[in-house]
Amino acid sequence: MAESQVGAGWLTLFEDRYGAGAHERLIDLLGQPCVTFAEVAARFGVTRERVRQWHARLMPGAPRGHERQRLCRIYQQKRRLLGDPLFRSFYQHARPHLSPGRIQLVPARDGFRTRSVKLDDRTVAIIRAGASDAGADPRAYRLHRFRGAADFVYYHLAGANYLFLPSSVIPPGGVRFLDEPGSRYHCFKNTFGALTSISL
Repeated sequence: MAESQVGAGWLTLFEDRYGAGAHERLIDLLGQPCVTFAEVAARFGVTRERVRQWHARLMPGAPRGHERQRLCRIYQQKRRLLGDPLFRSFYQHARPHLSPGRIQLVPARDGFRTRSVKLDDRTVAIIRAGASDAGADPRAYRLHRFRGAADFVYYHLAGANYLFLPSSVIPPGGVRFLDEPGSRYHCFKNTFGALTSISL
């Protein structure tokens, strides 16, 4: 909000009319692009035009009109993306290790890709590790190659475990991974250290 657009007198009158905390609630609603002016108007018992005036006065530089609708569509697409269990697993594991803005979503025809992202302009494939042969050691997984081009591969293992490794260390036909200390790929388990060291 641009503080110069409103004075203490206006804020006092606003809260007197619409209740304590009304200004904060209004700012919160106006900051959500998927909340329409009609919905805000209904909550405050005013016209949509009055809400438009509030928006222009309190948030003069904020998106409006078609730009606000576009931001709403992007927000909804991101929500659908996080509804995908495998992508959500990657995002939850990556977020503690990476500063904001480093993960870039890859546009698709109907939103964003669920099986790849850009990380510092490098492509990360997102794959669920396959079970090894039937009856084999439950600690064993099959790491399949990503069909497209990728610099790194995130493999979701069982539970909260994962591997994050350079795609260059995965043979063309895939490889078997045994989840135990000392195994070849164990150094890539539950860490994004491969981003700074891409050799075994």
